[in-house]
Order: sequence, then structure tokens, then C-alpha cells
Amino acid sequence: MTATDYARFLTTCVRTDPNLDEGLADDELYGVYISWCFLQRMVPAPSKAFWMAMQDLGIRGSGRSTQGSIRLGLRMTGPAAVDYILARRPVLV
Repeated sequence: MTATDYARFLTTCVRTDPNLDEGLADDELYGVYISWCFLQRMVPAPSKAFWMAMQDLGIRGSGRSTQGSIRLGLRMTGPAAVDYILARRPVLV
């Protein structure tokens, strides 16, 4: 996976909202990435490579919860977000 692919993922699936008091947990951000890769018919990179790329692109943890780091001010959007949410909660289908 190239740096351009990671940047495209962020552009397509993640929105920043500085007024948002919440954010995305590590497992949510990586989960949306996995869904995006599935929809793009791409093989997802291992989590270590993903997190290194996110750090290079300026995505850093800014809070802690029981789920790990929280990326405050980030929210998921688009078809990959819908796929991720439905995969986590099949009773919604």
C-alpha cells in the first residue's frame, strides 16, 4: 500500500471536526480502513504499517479510553463507514 492509498482512504472515509468532543477509537479507524480496502478490492496492510502511515499523515492519538487511543475530532463517513457499522452490528440489517 502506498502513501497515496492511505491519503485517499483518509480523504474518502474520515472527516475532521474541531468542534467534535468525541472521536474515533483505534479499532474503529482501523476497522473503517479494512472496510474501505474490501470495497476497493485491495489487500489491507498490517496494522503496524497502517499506524505508521497514519502518524506520517498527522493522525495521532489525543485521548484515552477503554478502547485505547481516541483520535479526537475525527468521524467516519462514506460507504466504508456504512459497511463497517453494519459489519459490527448485523442486527441492523
